[in-house]
Amino acid sequence: MRKIYMLTMSLFVCMGAFAGNVNGTIGDNLKWTFTDDGTLTISGTGEMEHADGNSGYAWGTDNHTLDRSLIKKVVVEEGVTSLGEYIFWDCPSLTEVKLPNSLTTLRKECFIIGCKYKHCTALKSITLPDNISMIDESAFEECNALETVTFPKSLKEVSTKAFYNCNLKKVDLSETQVETIGMGAFAHNAQCEEVYLPKTLKTFEGEDEGAFSSCGVKKAVCSAVEPPKTISGVYDFITGEKKTDPVEWVDIFTGFDENFVLEVPAGSEDKYRSANGWKNAANNIATGIRGVKASQGKVGVYDITGKRYMNHADAQTVNTLQRGVYIINGKKVLVK
Repeated sequence: MRKIYMLTMSLFVCMGAFAGNVNGTIGDNLKWTFTDDGTLTISGTGEMEHADGNSGYAWGTDNHTLDRSLIKKVVVEEGVTSLGEYIFWDCPSLTEVKLPNSLTTLRKECFIIGCKYKHCTALKSITLPDNISMIDESAFEECNALETVTFPKSLKEVSTKAFYNCNLKKVDLSETQVETIGMGAFAHNAQCEEVYLPKTLKTFEGEDEGAFSSCGVKKAVCSAVEPPKTISGVYDFITGEKKTDPVEWVDIFTGFDENFVLEVPAGSEDKYRSANGWKNAANNIATGIRGVKASQGKVGVYDITGKRYMNHADAQTVNTLQRGVYIINGKKVLVK
């Protein structure tokens, strides 16, 4: 009986996690190959299959399952158009990702790495290819080493919790075509100091948490002339469509730095101060210093601590101020 038991265990080990060269399929026209240097390569054309919450299912053959902890580099070749749901879930050694220009969509939780019980500290930066239009729900959630993301100009939507609880230092969407940002999309990036939002931005979705909740932002720039609206974005069970009801109780930015400055287009300041989602930052909104006109006459200028900097200065004098944050006529003003 003992010999039979040992033989059974040996077979189990052989059929378990695989550590050498192996290959398989991950879609109707997609193949994958893993080599013993830790590189996983996906090639072919079309959409990638989903992994149904278990990427072990994706990277396996009839007899073997690839040990995900061995994946160090992912190369997705030209022709692949999407990354499947959960496809790179919990790959703690992954440090490098190369994506093709043929890619248009990053599906739900495709790069969710680990969880609060499995701290993954490998993937620090990623450049998204030029044709990506949407980053789906929780695509990079809990990638808590991720510091830098380069966003493509083609990007139009960043979904719920797409970069939740990462380690982003800056979010720069200024050159994108983003119109919608989902609930908590960039929330809990405590080290994020700068945020740049595009003029195309129209809505923030979510009923529970703002897009930049619990972020230590020091400076944010929103180039949209009209304040982007906060709406529900929750799917209706009957119609299957997203609700567009206005949401009054969710703040877009929370946990920001005590010297936080929100820069908006000249002439839009009062709109932002009274708009849902922006009201809690009303006192942090800065106007363009070059907008001070002679018709305003003499003005008082104070530094950020409230100490008088200039007394009864005219517009010409005010427009020569050095870079910094000042209080002019009771409003916080950013000088670039």
